[in-house]
Amino acid sequence: MIKRMILNADDFGLTQGITDGTIKCHQAGILTSTTCMMNQPFAEYSLNLAKNYPNLGVGIHLVLTAGRPLVSGDKTLTDSDGNFKKLACYPEGASNVDLAELYTEWQTQIEKFIAIAGKKPTHLDSHHFAHLFSHHHEVAIRLANAYDLPMRQNTQIISNYEFVPCDSTFYGDNLTNKSLEKIISNHEGTIEIMCHPAYVDHELLNISSYAHQRAKELEIICSDQLKQLIKAHQIELINYAQLKKHPANG
Repeated sequence: MIKRMILNADDFGLTQGITDGTIKCHQAGILTSTTCMMNQPFAEYSLNLAKNYPNLGVGIHLVLTAGRPLVSGDKTLTDSDGNFKKLACYPEGASNVDLAELYTEWQTQIEKFIAIAGKKPTHLDSHHFAHLFSHHHEVAIRLANAYDLPMRQNTQIISNYEFVPCDSTFYGDNLTNKSLEKIISNHEGTIEIMCHPAYVDHELLNISSYAHQRAKELEIICSDQLKQLIKAHQIELINYAQLKKHPANG
Protein backbone atom coordinates (compact mmCIF):
# COMPACT_ATOMS: atom_id res chain seq x y z
CA MET A 1 0.00 0.00 0.00
CA ILE A 2 1.34 3.44 -0.90
CA LYS A 3 2.02 5.63 2.11
CA ARG A 4 0.67 9.16 2.01
CA MET A 5 1.25 11.88 4.56
CA ILE A 6 -0.29 15.23 5.40
CA LEU A 7 2.03 17.33 7.54
CA ASN A 8 -0.30 19.98 8.95
CA ALA A 9 0.80 23.07 10.91
CA ASP A 10 -1.75 24.30 13.42
CA ASP A 11 -2.22 27.93 14.60
CA PHE A 12 -1.70 29.72 11.27
CA GLY A 13 -2.52 33.38 11.97
CA LEU A 14 -1.92 33.32 15.72
CA THR A 15 1.28 35.38 15.37
CA GLN A 16 3.33 36.56 12.41
CA GLY A 17 6.20 34.32 13.51
CA ILE A 18 3.96 31.26 13.40
CA THR A 19 2.69 32.16 9.96
CA ASP A 20 6.14 32.94 8.56
CA GLY A 21 7.55 29.74 10.09
CA THR A 22 4.77 27.70 8.54
CA ILE A 23 5.46 29.19 5.12
CA LYS A 24 9.19 28.49 5.55
CA CYS A 25 8.41 24.81 6.23
CA HIS A 26 6.20 24.65 3.15
CA GLN A 27 8.96 26.21 1.04
CA ALA A 28 11.31 23.50 2.34
CA GLY A 29 9.14 20.97 0.55
CA ILE A 30 7.70 18.82 3.35
CA LEU A 31 4.87 20.72 5.02
CA THR A 32 1.76 20.43 2.86
CA SER A 33 -1.07 21.81 4.97
CA THR A 34 -1.98 24.34 7.65
CA THR A 35 -5.07 25.59 9.47
CA CYS A 36 -5.91 29.20 10.23
CA MET A 37 -7.34 30.72 13.44
CA MET A 38 -9.84 33.28 12.21
CA ASN A 39 -10.25 35.23 15.46
CA GLN A 40 -6.53 35.98 15.77
CA PRO A 41 -4.63 39.16 14.78
CA PHE A 42 -2.71 37.70 11.84
CA ALA A 43 -5.50 35.71 10.19
CA GLU A 44 -5.92 38.09 7.25
CA TYR A 45 -2.14 38.44 6.82
CA SER A 46 -1.82 34.66 6.79
CA LEU A 47 -4.56 33.93 4.27
CA ASN A 48 -3.35 36.64 1.92
CA LEU A 49 0.22 35.34 2.17
CA ALA A 50 -0.97 31.78 1.47
CA LYS A 51 -2.39 32.93 -1.87
CA ASN A 52 1.21 32.96 -3.13
CA TYR A 53 1.54 29.22 -2.41
CA PRO A 54 -1.15 27.33 -4.34
CA ASN A 55 0.18 23.91 -3.31
CA LEU A 56 -0.26 24.68 0.38
CA GLY A 57 -3.58 23.35 1.60
CA VAL A 58 -5.16 25.81 4.01
CA GLY A 59 -7.91 24.64 6.32
CA ILE A 60 -9.61 26.29 9.26
CA HIS A 61 -8.54 25.90 12.89
CA LEU A 62 -11.89 26.45 14.59
CA VAL A 63 -11.47 28.33 17.85
CA LEU A 64 -13.33 27.94 21.14
CA THR A 65 -10.62 28.26 23.80
CA ALA A 66 -8.45 31.25 22.81
CA GLY A 67 -9.12 34.94 22.23
CA ARG A 68 -12.53 36.44 21.65
CA PRO A 69 -15.44 35.14 19.55
CA LEU A 70 -16.38 36.76 16.27
CA VAL A 71 -20.05 36.76 17.25
CA SER A 72 -20.96 39.12 20.07
CA GLY A 73 -23.46 38.19 22.76
CA ASP A 74 -22.54 34.54 23.19
CA LYS A 75 -23.31 33.49 26.76
CA THR A 76 -22.20 29.89 27.11
CA LEU A 77 -18.94 30.23 25.16
CA THR A 78 -17.40 33.15 27.05
CA ASP A 79 -16.24 34.31 30.45
CA SER A 80 -17.33 37.49 32.23
CA ASP A 81 -14.89 39.57 30.14
CA GLY A 82 -16.28 38.33 26.83
CA ASN A 83 -13.29 36.10 26.06
CA PHE A 84 -13.59 32.46 25.13
CA LYS A 85 -13.43 30.22 28.20
CA LYS A 86 -10.04 28.57 28.66
CA LEU A 87 -9.37 24.90 27.94
CA ALA A 88 -9.38 24.23 31.69
CA CYS A 89 -13.13 24.92 31.66
CA TYR A 90 -13.57 21.74 29.58
CA PRO A 91 -11.99 19.02 31.75
CA GLU A 92 -11.46 15.90 29.65
CA GLY A 93 -13.57 17.50 26.92
CA ALA A 94 -16.69 17.87 29.06
CA SER A 95 -18.88 20.66 27.71
CA ASN A 96 -22.34 22.12 28.19
CA VAL A 97 -22.10 24.99 25.70
CA ASP A 98 -25.20 25.93 23.75
CA LEU A 99 -24.86 24.13 20.42
CA ALA A 100 -26.74 26.81 18.49
CA GLU A 101 -24.25 29.41 19.75
CA LEU A 102 -21.34 27.14 18.88
CA TYR A 103 -22.65 26.47 15.38
CA THR A 104 -23.15 30.19 14.68
CA GLU A 105 -19.69 31.10 15.98
CA TRP A 106 -17.87 28.41 14.03
CA GLN A 107 -19.91 29.11 10.89
CA THR A 108 -18.95 32.78 11.21
CA GLN A 109 -15.29 31.80 11.43
CA ILE A 110 -15.65 29.72 8.26
CA GLU A 111 -17.42 32.51 6.41
CA LYS A 112 -14.69 34.98 7.38
CA PHE A 113 -12.12 32.53 5.99
CA ILE A 114 -14.00 32.31 2.69
CA ALA A 115 -14.37 36.11 2.47
CA ILE A 116 -10.62 36.65 2.82
CA ALA A 117 -9.27 33.59 0.99
CA GLY A 118 -11.82 33.69 -1.80
CA LYS A 119 -12.42 29.95 -1.46
CA LYS A 120 -13.40 27.31 1.05
CA PRO A 121 -10.88 25.88 3.49
CA THR A 122 -9.47 22.50 2.56
CA HIS A 123 -10.70 20.94 5.79
CA LEU A 124 -11.85 21.52 9.36
CA ASP A 125 -9.95 21.02 12.58
CA SER A 126 -9.82 23.00 15.81
CA HIS A 127 -7.66 24.54 18.50
CA HIS A 128 -7.24 22.08 21.38
CA PHE A 129 -9.31 19.51 19.42
CA ALA A 130 -12.49 21.29 20.55
CA HIS A 131 -14.49 19.98 17.57
CA LEU A 132 -13.83 16.45 18.83
CA PHE A 133 -15.31 17.01 22.28
CA SER A 134 -18.20 14.53 22.25
CA HIS A 135 -20.81 17.24 22.97
CA HIS A 136 -19.57 19.12 19.89
CA HIS A 137 -19.66 16.25 17.39
CA GLU A 138 -23.10 17.25 16.13
CA VAL A 139 -21.94 20.78 15.29
CA ALA A 140 -18.69 19.61 13.67
CA ILE A 141 -20.51 17.07 11.50
CA ARG A 142 -23.15 19.60 10.45
CA LEU A 143 -20.48 22.09 9.40
CA ALA A 144 -18.42 19.50 7.55
CA ASN A 145 -21.51 18.42 5.64
CA ALA A 146 -22.75 21.97 5.02
CA TYR A 147 -19.45 23.02 3.44
CA ASP A 148 -18.63 19.58 1.99
CA LEU A 149 -15.27 19.34 3.74
CA PRO A 150 -13.16 16.60 5.29
CA MET A 151 -12.37 16.91 8.96
CA ARG A 152 -9.51 16.00 11.29
CA GLN A 153 -10.50 12.91 13.23
CA ASN A 154 -8.97 10.61 15.83
CA THR A 155 -11.69 8.03 15.45
CA GLN A 156 -14.06 8.11 12.51
CA ILE A 157 -17.17 10.23 13.08
CA ILE A 158 -17.82 11.21 9.45
CA SER A 159 -17.53 8.91 6.45
CA ASN A 160 -18.10 11.12 3.40
CA TYR A 161 -14.31 11.37 2.92
CA GLU A 162 -11.66 8.73 3.42
CA PHE A 163 -10.65 8.45 7.06
CA VAL A 164 -7.25 9.92 7.90
CA PRO A 165 -6.02 9.29 11.44
CA CYS A 166 -4.24 12.21 13.06
CA ASP A 167 -1.02 11.63 14.99
CA SER A 168 -0.32 14.39 17.52
CA THR A 169 2.74 12.88 19.23
CA PHE A 170 5.31 15.07 17.44
CA TYR A 171 5.18 17.53 20.31
CA GLY A 172 6.95 18.55 23.50
CA ASP A 173 9.64 16.03 24.44
CA ASN A 174 9.19 14.09 21.18
CA LEU A 175 10.67 16.68 18.84
CA THR A 176 13.22 14.51 17.08
CA ASN A 177 13.70 12.97 13.67
CA LYS A 178 13.57 9.59 15.40
CA SER A 179 10.08 10.26 16.70
CA LEU A 180 8.94 11.17 13.20
CA GLU A 181 10.55 8.04 11.80
CA LYS A 182 8.67 5.96 14.38
CA ILE A 183 5.37 7.54 13.36
CA ILE A 184 6.09 7.08 9.66
CA SER A 185 7.35 3.51 10.02
CA ASN A 186 4.25 2.38 11.90
CA HIS A 187 1.56 3.36 9.43
CA GLU A 188 0.16 2.30 6.10
CA GLY A 189 -2.17 4.29 3.94
CA THR A 190 -2.71 7.97 4.72
CA ILE A 191 -1.91 9.77 7.97
CA GLU A 192 -1.92 13.36 9.21
CA ILE A 193 0.96 14.43 11.43
CA MET A 194 0.16 17.53 13.45
CA CYS A 195 2.91 20.09 14.02
CA HIS A 196 3.43 23.64 15.31
CA PRO A 197 6.50 25.24 13.65
CA ALA A 198 7.27 28.92 14.16
CA TYR A 199 9.77 31.69 14.35
CA VAL A 200 9.56 32.74 17.99
CA ASP A 201 8.42 36.36 18.29
CA HIS A 202 7.32 38.56 21.19
CA GLU A 203 3.66 37.92 20.47
CA LEU A 204 4.15 34.18 20.84
CA LEU A 205 6.18 34.52 24.04
CA ASN A 206 3.42 36.66 25.53
CA ILE A 207 0.60 34.22 24.88
CA SER A 208 2.00 30.69 24.91
CA SER A 209 4.25 28.53 27.05
CA TYR A 210 4.80 26.35 23.97
CA ALA A 211 7.12 28.75 22.17
CA HIS A 212 10.77 27.75 21.83
CA GLN A 213 9.69 24.20 21.07
CA ARG A 214 8.10 25.56 17.89
CA ALA A 215 11.49 26.76 16.67
CA LYS A 216 12.78 23.23 17.19
CA GLU A 217 9.90 21.88 15.11
CA LEU A 218 10.75 24.32 12.33
CA GLU A 219 14.38 23.17 12.37
CA ILE A 220 13.44 19.48 12.12
CA ILE A 221 10.80 19.96 9.43
CA CYS A 222 13.24 21.91 7.26
CA SER A 223 16.11 19.46 7.81
CA ASP A 224 17.76 17.32 5.16
CA GLN A 225 17.30 14.33 7.48
CA LEU A 226 13.52 14.57 7.24
CA LYS A 227 13.68 14.89 3.46
CA GLN A 228 15.80 11.77 3.30
CA LEU A 229 13.38 9.96 5.60
CA ILE A 230 10.42 10.81 3.39
CA LYS A 231 12.32 9.64 0.32
CA ALA A 232 13.50 6.42 1.95
CA HIS A 233 9.95 5.45 2.90
CA GLN A 234 8.59 6.46 -0.54
CA ILE A 235 5.95 8.68 1.01
CA GLU A 236 3.62 10.76 -1.13
CA LEU A 237 3.02 14.18 0.41
CA ILE A 238 -0.55 15.44 0.02
CA ASN A 239 -3.02 17.82 1.66
CA TYR A 240 -6.67 17.42 2.58
CA ALA A 241 -7.86 18.77 -0.76
CA GLN A 242 -6.49 15.60 -2.38
CA LEU A 243 -8.55 13.17 -0.32
CA LYS A 244 -11.11 11.08 -2.13
CA LYS A 245 -14.79 11.29 -1.34
CA HIS A 246 -16.54 8.14 -0.27
CA PRO A 247 -18.27 6.62 -3.34
CA ALA A 248 -21.56 6.26 -1.49
CA ASN A 249 -21.64 9.99 -0.81
CA GLY A 250 -19.94 11.29 -3.90
